[in-house]
Amino acid sequence: MAVDTLTGLSASREREREALDRLSRVHGPGELHAALLALLLPLSPAASANEAWYTETEGVATATALRHEVVALGGPARLPCFEQLLERMAKHPLAVRQTLLESTRRLMRATGTLRPIDRLHWLVMRLRLGERAQFGARVPSGADLDQLGEIEVHAVARYSAYLSRMVPGTDDPDAGDDWYAGVMAPWQARGIVPERRYPDADALVQALQELQALPWMLRPALVRGWTSAALRHARHGRLLDSAADALYLTAALLDSPLPPDLARHYAPMLQSGPR
Repeated sequence: MAVDTLTGLSASREREREALDRLSRVHGPGELHAALLALLLPLSPAASANEAWYTETEGVATATALRHEVVALGGPARLPCFEQLLERMAKHPLAVRQTLLESTRRLMRATGTLRPIDRLHWLVMRLRLGERAQFGARVPSGADLDQLGEIEVHAVARYSAYLSRMVPGTDDPDAGDDWYAGVMAPWQARGIVPERRYPDADALVQALQELQALPWMLRPALVRGWTSAALRHARHGRLLDSAADALYLTAALLDSPLPPDLARHYAPMLQSGPR
């Protein structure tokens, strides 16, 4: 039985390497469009989402073959691949990028229920493919995290509350509250930490914009704090793919490098993924 399991793992990894090699040669706008939309689909998509994907990729001769390559990717390979393909798409004209964003919006609507991770995917796509906004900073460049003002602390709280549905990586209903309390601990003594309250779309974007305006040294510190708190809740000290992906996308949104503990989750892909 053990030999069969190892053989299966070896075959799966070899298939993944083949898929990554195929995706490394995808550069045209149509193929990038199809592959990126395939990466946005849940692993077991609803019939409506499948139908939407075929509609949005109609006319791309290799779309189905590319989707087969995407399906062969393991969890830690999918998101780095997604970001690398986005980097290629960003080199194409604005009209091509806007078409992908419009298709993405329709595809996500077709899934029925928007998952929390879907909104982070969407925000990263807008950041990578749209016009980048400039945010005015209110926090002095030499400030520490525990010196943030009340507006910034509330932004951290709203975004942390959003992450708390994904990052603990457990079905325990108390895990989100515990994780939120842990990440907000640096400001608890000042009495300015609000109760955990899940933000709507507008509140999430507003909070994100506040965080994007923080000095460049503080944004990685935030991501490290979220990651450390996640690892304290992780079984055997290993993040679930869903938790790691939420943190990975957050790092991208804040233009932050991955903390070492998070980078290890994606290490093989970051070293040898499609370029």
